[in-house]
Amino acid sequence: MSFVIRPETPADMEAIHRIEAAAFEGEAHAVLVNRLRAEGALLLSHVAVCNDEIVGHAAYSLLTITDGGRVEHCPALGPIAVDPPYQRRGIGSALARAGLDAMRGLGYGLLFLVGNPRYYPRFGFQPAQPLGFTSDYVAPGGPHEHFMVAVLDERAAGGFCGHTRFHPAFAEAEAS
Repeated sequence: MSFVIRPETPADMEAIHRIEAAAFEGEAHAVLVNRLRAEGALLLSHVAVCNDEIVGHAAYSLLTITDGGRVEHCPALGPIAVDPPYQRRGIGSALARAGLDAMRGLGYGLLFLVGNPRYYPRFGFQPAQPLGFTSDYVAPGGPHEHFMVAVLDERAAGGFCGHTRFHPAFAEAEAS
């Protein structure tokens, strides 16, 4: 199967909404992407195109890391979705790799996500909590393996940790 990964265009929005809703079996993630876009919070949005049809999507926004008085902004991947008939064909992997390359190219040292701890380690993601990062997605003392980070540049990651806060739209999507 041949496909291309490219940045989204305004003409892609309806297809992105459809794919997010189909992949997650509901509107919450599609609404999340629309809100991030409307608020100018999308750092990057990639689509996967096969035979002139959009079959996958990955969104990147900035999260805030607070460590005492120090505040940093790092990218977060999510949501990432592939149209169900096209799943398990390497499209999601290609979207993830394209995003990792793009974030490195933009000079970011860390990339966060909340996702499947069996899927994302193949791209270099690891649990973020052992590296000193906390999140509202991790209850104190609870399972944390789903909250992950990819270290894109060791120099950028050195010595910095803290509490991460995703864009407020993520909490609203979780509540839906």
